[in-house]
Amino acid sequence: MINLSDEILNKYLDGELNESEASEVRSVLASSEELRKKFIALKLVHENLFLIEEEKVSGSFTDKVMKGISEKFVMPRQQKYFIISITTIIVVVCLVIFGYTLTAILSSASSGAGSQNTLDGINILANDLVLFVEKLFSGKALSIIGSIFSLIIIISGYFFFETQKRTKTTLGN
Repeated sequence: MINLSDEILNKYLDGELNESEASEVRSVLASSEELRKKFIALKLVHENLFLIEEEKVSGSFTDKVMKGISEKFVMPRQQKYFIISITTIIVVVCLVIFGYTLTAILSSASSGAGSQNTLDGINILANDLVLFVEKLFSGKALSIIGSIFSLIIIISGYFFFETQKRTKTTLGN
């Protein structure tokens, strides 16, 4: 005797069982009221599935989907350019500081004859660099740096909320 699972009952409904298996399913169904109810429910679902009509799509469906996909990638591309430009500015500033430091070290090394002069030059340069950073992060300079970072955050927020708005609009259509 076989165990009648939903899979076997569905195969029976679809006519996928051989004659001996189908005969065995019929005999099990005849002997069990519970399995017969289960089979009737599956048969009802099976028959109603064929009555469902397929959704009709318009001829321009593919064009609309492709347009939506291409619009979806426009905003991230703008954000990517924004992030790249900010990163480039930061890298350029770091390279300028590094170049200035390297130039100062090389010029102090070439002007001095001994290694003590070179070490003194590096020490003076390091002190100048520390003073420059202290000036940069104090008073008005700190306000300017804070304003620049605030502007960057506002622009980033604008891109973020525009992306959210476009996504909601796209999903709403």
